[in-house]
Amino acid sequence: MTKTIPAYLRLHSGPTRESTISPAAPLDPVSHFWQAYVVATGWRVDAAHTNGRANQPAISADEIEVLQAPSDNLPLDPSAIWDIPAVSRGAAQRLAAAGIDLTRQLQASLAVIRRQEAELAASAALGDVTDDSGALADRLEGMLQRAAAATGCDVAALYLLDDDTTSLKLRACSGLPATRLVAPARPLRGSRGDLESLVRDVVLIEDLEGNTVGSWNSPESFPSAIVVRIELEDLPVGTLWLWSERASEFSSRDGAAARLAATAIAAELTRTKLARQRHRWCDTQRSIQAAAQWQLRQLPPAVEIAPKVIVDGWTESPRPWACSWHAWDVLPDGVIALALAEAEPTGMDGAMIAATSRAAYAAHGNYRHSVTDMLSRISDSLWQTNSGDQIVSMLYGHLNPETGEGRIASAGNIQAIIASSRGFRPLRSGSQSDPLGSRIDGRFSDSEFRLHPGEVLVAVNAGVLDPETGLSQAGWADCVRHSLTQSDVPVLSAIRRALAGKTTTRERAGLMLLRKG
Repeated sequence: MTKTIPAYLRLHSGPTRESTISPAAPLDPVSHFWQAYVVATGWRVDAAHTNGRANQPAISADEIEVLQAPSDNLPLDPSAIWDIPAVSRGAAQRLAAAGIDLTRQLQASLAVIRRQEAELAASAALGDVTDDSGALADRLEGMLQRAAAATGCDVAALYLLDDDTTSLKLRACSGLPATRLVAPARPLRGSRGDLESLVRDVVLIEDLEGNTVGSWNSPESFPSAIVVRIELEDLPVGTLWLWSERASEFSSRDGAAARLAATAIAAELTRTKLARQRHRWCDTQRSIQAAAQWQLRQLPPAVEIAPKVIVDGWTESPRPWACSWHAWDVLPDGVIALALAEAEPTGMDGAMIAATSRAAYAAHGNYRHSVTDMLSRISDSLWQTNSGDQIVSMLYGHLNPETGEGRIASAGNIQAIIASSRGFRPLRSGSQSDPLGSRIDGRFSDSEFRLHPGEVLVAVNAGVLDPETGLSQAGWADCVRHSLTQSDVPVLSAIRRALAGKTTTRERAGLMLLRKG
């Protein structure tokens, strides 16, 4: 049987245009608007005006040059090829000016969102989060570009989990419009690609357009994708999606490259967070050092405050700041006033409480008062100036430099003795009254004393007499007596040398008033 070949052309059904052309790159809203502008008005605007740069200066409608669009930009309707533009030139210019203004504002907003998303991406690292957020966004975008290139993909996106680990938010992308960053977070539940990558580390999806497209729940529509887990300190925090615009068969090498890219992104997020933490730590240290220097400037130096009367003070803290202070002054009637105080808290709040008590001491010392009046007034100030506890131990005394007669009062755990080369006698035991600020109606006892020539009054806080890291009362008195027998050994220096071999775990402070013989 002979087959007859017809003498005319035959048409066969081939693949559709949609099945042969890979998905086009997503069109950003700005480009879409200007394409629609050309189609709707028949006019086109110079690209220099339509790029929508945020720093582009504002222009008026008259400054915009619009040209009639060529036929290939018009609809593919033969009857419309020779049509004149649908709107006048002036109307097209006004519409273009409004579009340029909106484009500029959109791009400025997207730039801010891009930086904020990079900032939030860095906050996923464990610990506290100055690295410029704009620079971080650029680095993340560059890493995503390199990850896509290394795996033969075209588009990359970084999604991070929220605090409840129920949704994933896009934090950085490459090859996608910036407007994707403003999209709401997508739920993790039902996202097979993300869930499998969180369990299996990396997932290679070669056919997203097949029957399983719904189950993978890809955030973007592309033929193929790689999904890899992002983890920080062995804790999954998100996923990295890499899409190809062509149907691709990924190899294990592509998966390894994707894992390496995910590790690099995680390392960048951690590095950024550590850099910011270090920056904040340095700022905090500078602030603490400034506060410590301010405290040092508040302490008076050793001085012969009256003929043959020497006063000196000492503060030693295991922290950069101090919670104790000492002061002395000559009152208008010629009486010497001296004080040693220590706040009960040992943190920065203790330093601020100490500063509050020091300010109250300066304020209440300018008018006539007794030693108990001073303690009562400072206690009232501490009680009234804060809704929390402001507990302070304090010793305050008066001394007549001519007669050696004096009066002294204490609150809390400050102790004092009067010593000479022959012995010592206790002056304040440190348990005779409650600390300042502990009660609204504090009552403070006082006692008289006489400081003879050749004797010294020494007061110390609880840290000096600590049972584990300090001196005993007898050892403290021996240091004082020994220093008085040797005229070249200052009293406080002798106490410090005795404490030199002991661990400084508590703040130590002391005050001495020496009446020369």
